[in-house]
Amino acid sequence: MKFIDFNNNTHIKRIVGIILVLLSTPLFFYLNRVQKLGTIKEELFASASRKGECFQGFCLGGDPEATLISRWLTFSFEYMELVLLGMIFAFAISGIVEAFIFPRKNQTMLFSPGLKGIFRGYILGPALNLCSACIVPVVNSLKNKGSSLESVIALTQGSSTLNFLSIIMIFTIFTPDLGWNRIITGAISVFLFGPIIARLTFGWKLKKEKTEQIKSINIEDNISFKNSMKEGLFDFGKITFSNVIKLGPIMIIAGFAAGLVIQFLSPGIIDNYLGNNLKGIIIASTIGVLINVPLLFEIPLVVALLLLGMGVAPAATLLFTAASGGPITYWGLSKVLPKISVTYYALMIWILGISTGLISLLIININNSGISGGIKLTDNQPIIRESKETINSIQTTKTELKEPEIITNILKEHTITQKLLTKENDNSNFDIKYFKQLDNETLKGPMEVWNYRPGVVIFDFDRDNDMDFFITNGTEYSNILYLNNSDGTFTNIANEAGLGDKKLNGSGAVACDINNDGFQDLYIGARGFNGDGLDFRSQINNNNTEFIGIEDRLFLNMKNGQFKDITRKAFKENLNYRSASSIACADINNDGYLDLYVTNLIDEDFFMSSLFWPSHPGHYNLLYKNNGDLTFDEIAKEAGINGPQVIMLNPEGKEIIFKDKSDKEYMGYNPDVKDKNLNRVGDPTGPTHAAAFFDHDEDGDQDLWVASDGDQLHIYRNDSANGKILFTHISKDMGLDIIGNWMGFAISDFNNDGKQDVFITNAGPHSRIITESMPSPKPKPGGDCKYHEKHNLGTCLHSFLINKGIVETDNNNIIPKFEEFSEKTNVIPSPFMPAEATIKTNIKPGMNIPLGIGAYDFGYGVTAFDFNNDTIKDIYWIGSEVGRGEGPGGNVYPSAGRMLQGKPDFSYEDITIRSRLLDIQGINYNNYFKNLEENTYPDNKYNLKYKVHTKYHENGKGLAHGDLNGDGYVDLIATNSSGPVWSGTLDDAGGPFYVWINGGGKNNWINLKLTGRMGIDNTGSNSDGIGAKVYLIYKDKNNQKSIQMQEVIAGSSYLSMDSTNLEFGLSDIEIIDEIRIIWPSGIIQKLYSINVNQHLDIIEIKK
Repeated sequence: MKFIDFNNNTHIKRIVGIILVLLSTPLFFYLNRVQKLGTIKEELFASASRKGECFQGFCLGGDPEATLISRWLTFSFEYMELVLLGMIFAFAISGIVEAFIFPRKNQTMLFSPGLKGIFRGYILGPALNLCSACIVPVVNSLKNKGSSLESVIALTQGSSTLNFLSIIMIFTIFTPDLGWNRIITGAISVFLFGPIIARLTFGWKLKKEKTEQIKSINIEDNISFKNSMKEGLFDFGKITFSNVIKLGPIMIIAGFAAGLVIQFLSPGIIDNYLGNNLKGIIIASTIGVLINVPLLFEIPLVVALLLLGMGVAPAATLLFTAASGGPITYWGLSKVLPKISVTYYALMIWILGISTGLISLLIININNSGISGGIKLTDNQPIIRESKETINSIQTTKTELKEPEIITNILKEHTITQKLLTKENDNSNFDIKYFKQLDNETLKGPMEVWNYRPGVVIFDFDRDNDMDFFITNGTEYSNILYLNNSDGTFTNIANEAGLGDKKLNGSGAVACDINNDGFQDLYIGARGFNGDGLDFRSQINNNNTEFIGIEDRLFLNMKNGQFKDITRKAFKENLNYRSASSIACADINNDGYLDLYVTNLIDEDFFMSSLFWPSHPGHYNLLYKNNGDLTFDEIAKEAGINGPQVIMLNPEGKEIIFKDKSDKEYMGYNPDVKDKNLNRVGDPTGPTHAAAFFDHDEDGDQDLWVASDGDQLHIYRNDSANGKILFTHISKDMGLDIIGNWMGFAISDFNNDGKQDVFITNAGPHSRIITESMPSPKPKPGGDCKYHEKHNLGTCLHSFLINKGIVETDNNNIIPKFEEFSEKTNVIPSPFMPAEATIKTNIKPGMNIPLGIGAYDFGYGVTAFDFNNDTIKDIYWIGSEVGRGEGPGGNVYPSAGRMLQGKPDFSYEDITIRSRLLDIQGINYNNYFKNLEENTYPDNKYNLKYKVHTKYHENGKGLAHGDLNGDGYVDLIATNSSGPVWSGTLDDAGGPFYVWINGGGKNNWINLKLTGRMGIDNTGSNSDGIGAKVYLIYKDKNNQKSIQMQEVIAGSSYLSMDSTNLEFGLSDIEIIDEIRIIWPSGIIQKLYSINVNQHLDIIEIKK
């Protein structure tokens, strides 16, 4: 019998059916598969970056407010939306097959029993590119037309496991062992499942399969083409409608059932039940056969689970079983196959899934390497060799410390005063003055940003003697410049001031007077675009054309309320494209002109994922030397501060080395990692968060501290001389080459001994806490401090370094000595919301109990200031690792900010709640305190009611201090990332920024603004006085000589800059005996008998 007879209208109809399939398939690919590749890409970036841990509407962190039912329904509807077009296409193809291609009752030999039918099913399946659920209507139609069981099983498996899109993506994303496991298991299922199931069902000799008896479609020969098409279309509609009615409801119910199963994929299950062992493999295979996923979506699901700690062996299992079948697949096939055959089919998927997991486990044990974790970097595998140097770690000194006070029962060990529980809205009734947040009546403009890394700068841009502030925004949104109206209100004038470019994808910023005209200019960092898959090499544009948005910008203050963009003129071909983080200003060679140091992170698409791989690149930092004519030379490399190679060691302390094609070696950097345009990603150095210039050795020049993420703390001594700018790396000599997730600096004289000390934020002790609801990935070589801390290579705890003066090393090297006080410093915990790690019973068995400041939460931006003007510096910081608390990933290393009040004995007290500085939106503090029963502490339920809980935290980033209202008490501005938030569904929301006004008090103060003579007559120090050291000398109430010291610093916190005015708290001191200024020029200037409670402008004297 001919398959095609052009004289037969039945065969003409078959030709039309084939044409319809050929036309509809590319259309389907265009409308669904091409777009789905973009969706998969977004899912992969979300999984790899850990900004969401979300898959198809299901987030592993979970909506903190959602019930199981709401999460299940959200996921299931998302699934239905994703497979809808695929289902429509499948029902259409099934109707075309029955109505046009094979319209008769008799069997077709196209899908006959035996190898020929299997091979044809194998050829057609991958071409259709349908998931195991979507292929069901097509398979059912072919089975109804007489196709063999073997062939339809081959068609189902070929389409779902061997389609070319998934094969390409699997080998792109995963290591070769996982890729080949998927290929081999897919081929086995295509060619062996059918014959085995057929023989188990019909016996070894294969009795003739019984097919469903369907009514013939009468087709007459020699009828007109029009009538033939009319009849075919009628039959197509009838058959398609029938299939939808028979299969649609069942598929929906099965989809919801699978959605319910996946809700139980919690972090706890991943951590405890999906390891590299037989139990993990069996559980993964069971999960796989109980869920349906859209085509390709098993890939981001497995990536997310791998990054959260799932073993490679269960990953290999799930990669096959999740694609192969699920409740929809089995239920649909049961309509045309014997129930026992479908049972055998599900069982064989489960068994083969376990088998591939066991093979993967065997490979892992043979290779004895867990570096890649199943996710592919490149084919360039690292080399492990002995380390050339030892690494210092804070943790090594743990046993030598005496444990300070730490609470185990807050109610018993801390007393509460009635003052804290005042029922009146009266600031004066509190033993401390709390901060008040400005609202939209005082801020005339936006109160949120759309930016993942927003920075803030407090500066007096118009020189009217009150502080204005600037906040960076993301692309498509204008930056924000709030003008202080001198009446307690602020107005956004960014557009009028020339700072409203919506292309700029902003990050950190700094304000300093680069041309010594008395007005501070503005340098704004920029970063790469999220989700484009491109690093900077793919986007460099040195031509004199429009900016694309990832270039840093320099704006000159025109002294008339406007700024002028001088970026290209200033930097020429040395413009920064490298995803800037924080920026610092200093006069590094004391020539009277301020230079710029730009720290660079890495493009956001490649940042978070590198925390968990042994390749942990950043971008080189840049040093712009000011030529004095509004141009800059980039000299970071020759000055020795562009960034050393990242330190990356395996658990035994051996170096992890990669080679490029010329055999050049890099530690912790894989040069073969490419972006979407196949350009190299990153530079062979660590990603940098922040930098700070200050004179740490008191030799009259500006030294440099650099906070790198997942790398050592880098400390440089300024050895510039004779016109040559040179910095020497001295971290190791100082014993501070400690690996951590270093993020922000607060430079201050914390113990009032006349020397600058350093506080550095880190990830905090979260991984040691039992109640950690969202564990980070299993520690493996990468940039995560959890890995370094586990193997005694580094720390996750904040660092609190007290300056002990200058020492001489064995090799006659003069260096400053800083002593670590993080765990030596006693902190009284908050009775309202204590840090979790301050409660001993919260610490995991076998883990070191973090002490002192070391027990406190994650931090990005940080600042030191005397909030109550009692002469003792206080510390405040904000930040969380992944996202806001009410969004996906929000419970990964959560923090709502911490305010530590300094005490006279160099201890601290956590007063975050009492000072009303929680980084949480919408707290009604008045009601919180008013409704709290007297002389009791709130329990967790009470705190949740009023949102006084870390689960509601924002995603803190930038932080700066300054006196915004001129009352002598220091105020704060904090920024937060925009990002996803739960609001019934998962939506993006802007990141709120907070302007917190200090409640004031009765203590005395003085506010100093320094002006260097370069702004007067082009001699002496830079106009901003940056680098000047100021000493206040006075007698305290006991008639003892006391001293306070501050240095003018521009840029140190994360992404941000404090006011360059110096604010001193003086308690009850009424006369300052002496103010001594050591200017960068070397001039020492003294003022005597200075009255307190004033803003004092000090101009550098002539030599």
